[in-house]
Amino acid sequence: MALAWQLILRACDNRVLAPDPASRRGWSRTLALAAKGRPLLAHGLADTHGHLLLACDRDEAGRCARSLARALHHCLGPEVPWEPVRFSPVRDQTHLASAFGYVLGQLEHHGLHELDPFFEGNALPDLLGLRPGGAWLAAQVRRHLPRVRREELLARLGGDPWASGERHLSALEQAVAASAGQATAWGNDALLVEARVAGVYLARQRHLSREVAETLGITIRTVSRLAALQPTAPMLRAVEGQWAWRSLGSGQKCPS
Repeated sequence: MALAWQLILRACDNRVLAPDPASRRGWSRTLALAAKGRPLLAHGLADTHGHLLLACDRDEAGRCARSLARALHHCLGPEVPWEPVRFSPVRDQTHLASAFGYVLGQLEHHGLHELDPFFEGNALPDLLGLRPGGAWLAAQVRRHLPRVRREELLARLGGDPWASGERHLSALEQAVAASAGQATAWGNDALLVEARVAGVYLARQRHLSREVAETLGITIRTVSRLAALQPTAPMLRAVEGQWAWRSLGSGQKCPS
């Protein structure tokens, strides 16, 4: 009996599933919502295909595959037929640890880091506290892979985003959007509102309200209203890390 299952999803024409940051965030946001309560341990997009790792039996893996594939198909390419999901069994605990690393390492494995330098279509930001919507994944990993260490995950990311002293206002809008798993910083999604509150809280420590308003595309009055709210601790840490990380630029690694 298999300990877990690795699933592979791709379109029938083998096209790139998520060619831009917005669609890759859509992949991760969809899984954060649709897979909550499911036995998902990790996910990772390459270019033409994506991987899911599920700690369950074959019957449950099949039910999850049908549900999650539908949700991802609707998000990424409802007009494009997809291949049937491919299933690969995970035999034992050693194999599970290897599969976990393989799924998270899709960009490196295929030489695609430049396609997704901030791991938008990968579970790493969820596991490290850079995207609170999928933070529940960390508890799953602790349960099934207790030997995985934070240092190992940071190494896969390329370093520690929070260790950077850089904070460029031009990077704030994308930091807010990425923390909420959204394409932009504008909208009424609950997590996105949380992220804006956190972004305003952090930015006003360094910049004028007028500058923050211009950067986020909101009014000074809205900045004042958001500044009166208390950011949640998980989102505050996420936006802080995303902001520092993106201030380095996509071509630079985080500090160790």
